Amino acid sequence: MEIQPVLEYLVQHASQLSPTEYRFNKTEIEILITGIGLLHTTFALTNYLCDHNPDIWIQAGIGGALDHSLETGKVYQIGNEMLVGFGAQDKDGTILSPFDLHWLDKNTFPYTNQQLVCPPFPIEIDLPSASGMTSLYAHGNEEAIELLRNSSHAQIENMEGAAFFYVSLIKKIPFASIRSVSNMVEERNKEKWDFKKSIQSLGEEIINILNKL
Repeated sequence: MEIQPVLEYLVQHASQLSPTEYRFNKTEIEILITGIGLLHTTFALTNYLCDHNPDIWIQAGIGGALDHSLETGKVYQIGNEMLVGFGAQDKDGTILSPFDLHWLDKNTFPYTNQQLVCPPFPIEIDLPSASGMTSLYAHGNEEAIELLRNSSHAQIENMEGAAFFYVSLIKKIPFASIRSVSNMVEERNKEKWDFKKSIQSLGEEIINILNKL
């Protein structure tokens, strides 16, 4: 659903080589649907790499804005990702990360100052930058959100980004992560989410990138 406009564009403007492969502007493009969450994404990416060697790859999806200065329906390039909810819970309910607990050094590869950081991408992407926060679930409880906001400086919540960044950095594949904001991270109310606008704007930006290949 999140990349439906891109699929429709490729069907109309590219040569389809297989159900998931296209040739567009002399470039071979393959669509990989990783599924929801860290486990599905990690398996899908590593399984794909068993017999594929992509020159570049791009993660595209929607997410919730923890930073309410971001705009619903607007698209951002994710410059860095962090994994939240991983470590140990303190007595006040906050989660102590492996870095807080000294289980990992903050600059242990592939981390840079506790973050998974995206290196420069070979194709120019003219989008505002935002930081990503990967969680096991989409937060919808005000108390939990406030704890999260007080302990994290990330801006866009998602459930797959850290897996994509981690695998890309380990395997040294040039990558980019593009996210459109579908909702604010607040008390769960799907009536306030704007899937249509966020998916449409995400599709437009991914198509812009494809036309630069």
